[in-house]
Amino acid sequence: MIPSGRHVAGACALALLLAGCGGSGDPARPAPPVAPSPARADVLATAAGGIDSIAFSGDMAWLSLSNTATTDTAVVRAPLPLRMDSAWSGVALGECGLAREDSGTWPLRAPSLRVLGADLWLFQPWYDKGPDARPEHALCASSADRTTFVPRDAGLKVCAAGACTTLSMDELKQVNDRLYTNAGGGQNVLASNDGGAHWRVLTGFFDQDICTHPAFEIVGDRLLVGGECPLDSAFLRAYQLAADGVSLASRDALPVSLPELENRNVQFIQATGARRVFAGVEGGLLRSDDGGRSFQFVIRHPLSGGRNYPYIRHLLALAGKPDTLVAGGFDKATQQPYLAWSKDGGTTWTDLSALLPGYRRNLDDASVAAVTAIAEDPQGRVLVAVNEKESAQGRLVLVTPGTP
Repeated sequence: MIPSGRHVAGACALALLLAGCGGSGDPARPAPPVAPSPARADVLATAAGGIDSIAFSGDMAWLSLSNTATTDTAVVRAPLPLRMDSAWSGVALGECGLAREDSGTWPLRAPSLRVLGADLWLFQPWYDKGPDARPEHALCASSADRTTFVPRDAGLKVCAAGACTTLSMDELKQVNDRLYTNAGGGQNVLASNDGGAHWRVLTGFFDQDICTHPAFEIVGDRLLVGGECPLDSAFLRAYQLAADGVSLASRDALPVSLPELENRNVQFIQATGARRVFAGVEGGLLRSDDGGRSFQFVIRHPLSGGRNYPYIRHLLALAGKPDTLVAGGFDKATQQPYLAWSKDGGTTWTDLSALLPGYRRNLDDASVAAVTAIAEDPQGRVLVAVNEKESAQGRLVLVTPGTP
């Protein structure tokens, strides 16, 4: 990682946004008005490869990086709090790295990081490189001393007709002591109550599907699943979990009231409270205030003819302030990164996309700039990972939304 002092837009302190106006201690004297402050974004670090995810474990920040034509995939870390001059160091991936591509820059792949409970997990996409390729692992976890990663995907191996593969995932979540994943893609949601040693099928099958990975979330005793399978057939369904949490009470879907999804593939599903749930879809964002029993659009762009068509793939609700939200992804219509924030629980949104690196780049190719991760650090600051090109030119950005 190369620290960067790049500065974008004006000046603001995030504490103003989160804390609001402070009093003088004299109840008879009103607090002085706080002048509006503009939003800003400051690049804290850069990478030649793309940045996939941000995680915080112990007293360190962790980033995962994609491979390039000259480097393998990587995980790097730096001590907290992060600054522009933070020193980033590599973490040995052991058997869990993805090799560089000698033929060029395709396919570019990156591991993803998740801190779940006391564990730091790493999972990554699968790619058929032929029978003579170096074995790859779909799921790993950090060693006890956090110096490397070790494979944890033996329970995801599936064999048929003498050929074996390991199911890959693009999401891993934990509820209580249970793990959930969408390994295999399609409509698959799997559950484990033994730390990933064995997996049970909740929906779909224990096999690799040709459809993309579904989005999912556990809300109380309900499983929400969304995606697009078959192609151009978007769905968002709910199922009743059994008491053990790793099986369904019934394979029959529960009723969910939805607006017409058309062919808007579901990008993510995320609860921000006991009752409020968001689902990102192509060109929009859905919100539920009843635990996922009904959804309405809070952001909706037309399928065609509009100036923008964002794919919202990431959502952050600030700790202790669930009505302050930051959402991001990319705009398919413009090939630019997309970032917006809301201070009223998602009812209204302010677009911050123009602050980001890659927004004003020269669109001389078909590559899409995108927000790939949003996280709140232990200091209460909003960090955003942006790739100025698809899976390349990663930027770690400190974003301050500003005050009205």
